Amino acid sequence: MPMRCKTVFGILFIIYGILFHGYFSQANEPEKTVKFRNLEIAKENYFVSSNVAFHNDSIHQLNFRYADKKRGLKPYIAPAILISAGTALHFSTNAKENFQDWVQYNFAYSGDVDDYIQFAPIVAVYTLNAFGIKGENNFGNRTAIAIKSFLLNDLIVNSLKNWADETRPNGDARSFPSGHTSFTFAMAHFMHKEYGELSAWYSVGAYSCAAAVGVMRVAKNAHWISDVVAGAGIGILSTELVYLTHLYKWDSEHIRNFDIFPFSVGKQKGLTMVYNF
Repeated sequence: MPMRCKTVFGILFIIYGILFHGYFSQANEPEKTVKFRNLEIAKENYFVSSNVAFHNDSIHQLNFRYADKKRGLKPYIAPAILISAGTALHFSTNAKENFQDWVQYNFAYSGDVDDYIQFAPIVAVYTLNAFGIKGENNFGNRTAIAIKSFLLNDLIVNSLKNWADETRPNGDARSFPSGHTSFTFAMAHFMHKEYGELSAWYSVGAYSCAAAVGVMRVAKNAHWISDVVAGAGIGILSTELVYLTHLYKWDSEHIRNFDIFPFSVGKQKGLTMVYNF
């Protein structure tokens, strides 16, 4: 197997490994009687992780507060299928080239709409909130989740782009996976998580916008079909992983514990940020 092929499969294996380790380590955690400094503690007020006791109100709480925990692995089926299919197509040179030729012959596109509507889902989330339609989380947690989703998605996508070193249909570099598609699907899934329970149409609109971006990237001859399919899965997975691990501390109660003040030591001046635990 070529080294490039091994590298791509390696990074995908790492992504799946991190995901499933986090899920199964929580699911298989046995119940334990909690003792702290030789005192019996009311079990309902504490949880145990890796043999360490934490109070529910502790700022150090590091449990997976995943709202969809009862759904098990169902949220990961779609991204796993998309990533696997995109990876398979990536190595099916004839199939993706034939598909690209068919798209260019029938649906060639040369505009810039895809560069702008990729931001539509995240703009829609904050617009809905500005008009008083409350989503799943408050402003602080919602913003923290959006930022972390973007950063995680960007890290995965750029790492794969560098390691795969795939040439685009138009001859440019860094083709696999599609950054535009991955980002917009990450934000579409973000909108789905925030507003999907209010109405399925929010999710339909978000995913339709993301799919349109992927179609335009292929029609624009900027990406292969494999790039957008894998990118869609990576985007959804990135946001799902952030919701899995987010600690929901960006609210007024915790933000009050922050203090920012200037300091001066000799010729050195700056700002100090202190968090009171």
